[in-house]
Amino acid sequence: MDNAAAFTLYNCDLPAMPVLLSVPHAGRDYPPELLANLRVSPAELLRLEDRYADRLIQPAVTAGYPAIVAHRARAWVDLNRAQTDIDVGMVAGSDMPLNIAPSNKARGGLGLFPRRLQACGELWRRPMQQADVTQRIQQVHQPYHWSVSDILLAMRARFGVAILLDVHSMPPIPADIAQDEPPHIVIGDRFGRSAANVYAEIVAGRAQAHGLKAALNTPYSGDYILQTHGDPARGIHALQLEVDRSLYLDSDLREPITALQSVAGFVLAVVSDLADQAISGSFAEAAE
Repeated sequence: MDNAAAFTLYNCDLPAMPVLLSVPHAGRDYPPELLANLRVSPAELLRLEDRYADRLIQPAVTAGYPAIVAHRARAWVDLNRAQTDIDVGMVAGSDMPLNIAPSNKARGGLGLFPRRLQACGELWRRPMQQADVTQRIQQVHQPYHWSVSDILLAMRARFGVAILLDVHSMPPIPADIAQDEPPHIVIGDRFGRSAANVYAEIVAGRAQAHGLKAALNTPYSGDYILQTHGDPARGIHALQLEVDRSLYLDSDLREPITALQSVAGFVLAVVSDLADQAISGSFAEAAE
């Protein structure tokens, strides 16, 4: 498998704007060897997808904004987890590297390699081999993050600033969890650690203008992608955008509906606002 099968880059050769869109969890490419090892229905894996989140960025890509979109399914490898975030019980033998450090998410079944899902239990018939672990990291995870890093550095070199907007989708948040009207949009910036506050404020303002209730960092503040690539002190900002799937998918949360175009228009407006702020802000800083 080559990198072209794992993800696609759009408008990245010479970035014309200082905003990079990333869609790490919408991949629908399930290798035959993965499906052959399933102990549950393949339909269960759709719950791991940010279903059709890649279509939410299509107008922005058409407008020339840089983007990186994963094709390999999250069930193969989760690009929003650290390379060390492995449930060692998934791997045969005892030759795992000493730096493995499973998080609580990995222990719950959602580490670098998803292991189980609520209501259906264990996903796989057989454990992985160490060679499988190495292959998936080297052929998918590492190249994806190297690409993101290179593009952001090229943007910063050109514009003095770079912004990563990591696009995800979320199941509808129950009202009893939200304790209020549930948000349609959740903006994550790791509580200000991955981006300057102004950028989250811009996204929230755009959501309000589109009639969408937004929340900040609750219940999703961002994970490995924001932690790895966001570095505000060096002029590189990273935000996570979670979009309620019921806004653009049918009642089964499986297939797109016509409202997807409206949500995609919102994403384009967000990207445009972020780019305008980044450019005007960097010029103002340079003038001081």
